[in-house]
Amino acid sequence: MNEQNFLFGNTDVVADDLATRELRLLALNIESPSAARVRRQLDWLYATGANCLVLTEVKVGEGADLLVRELSSSGYTVARPRTGADDKYMTVIATKGYDTTPTPLAGGPRFHGVRLASHLGTLDVIGLYALTNGMSADSSAKRSAFQHQVIDALADRVRAEPEVPVLVVGDYNVVEPSHGPAASLSLFEEHDFDFYRSFSGLGLVDSFRQTHPTATDLTWYGPKGGQRLDHVFTSPQLHAKVASVGFEHDVRTSRLSDHSALLLTAT
Repeated sequence: MNEQNFLFGNTDVVADDLATRELRLLALNIESPSAARVRRQLDWLYATGANCLVLTEVKVGEGADLLVRELSSSGYTVARPRTGADDKYMTVIATKGYDTTPTPLAGGPRFHGVRLASHLGTLDVIGLYALTNGMSADSSAKRSAFQHQVIDALADRVRAEPEVPVLVVGDYNVVEPSHGPAASLSLFEEHDFDFYRSFSGLGLVDSFRQTHPTATDLTWYGPKGGQRLDHVFTSPQLHAKVASVGFEHDVRTSRLSDHSALLLTAT
C-alpha cells in the first residue's frame, strides 16, 4: 500500500464532549506541507487538544488530500472549500463535537467559514489566508483587490445577520499599524494598514490585542525581522466570552511551520 494513502486516524484526539463547555480553537499557517510533514504537524495539532482547527496555506494537492482524510478518520468534521483550476491555496476548518453548516459568506477558498451550534450559541468561525506581500506593484494591486473582496464579503455577512457573532482568524498577511519593528512596518503599504483597521470598522475586536495590550509577540520571521501576521477578530459579544488567547511558538521554532500558532479558548 502507498504510505501516503494510508489512513492513520487517531482515536485519542480531543473528546466530542469538550464542545459542550469550551471552544478551544487553534489557527496555524501550515506552510504548504508535504505528505510527510502533514503527519508530523497532525501529531502536534492533536497534542494541543483543540476542538476547532483553522489551517491556512493549505496547498491544493497530495498533502492537502492526506490532511483532510486523516482529520476525517480521527472524527473531525472537515470543511474543505471548493477550488478551481487557478486556485493554489485554501483554508481548511476541522471541528470536533460540533454540528456545523456552511457559513453564508461570499468568499473564495482562502476565505471561508463554518457555522457552529455551540454552548456559546450559534457563531461563525471564518478562516483567512490573505495574499502575501510580493514586494512589487503587481503584488500590491492584487493584494489590495483581495483585501477589499474580503472586507466586502464580511460586511455583507455582518449586515445580513448581526445577531450571529463571527470569529475571523488566520494569516492576514498584514501587521498591526504602529506595532512591531520599524523595518517590518516599512514593508507594508497604507492599504495593508487599512485592511487591518477595516475589521474594527465593522465593529469587531482584535481579541489578542485587547487581552494583551502591551504584548510584543511576533509570529513570522523574515530577513528584515519579525512580524505579527496572524490575527483574530471577534464580535464583541463573543470576545466577552474569551477566556484566553495567545500564541504557541514551538511549532515555528521546531520548524513544523514558518508561523506560530494562535490558540483561543472561549467558555
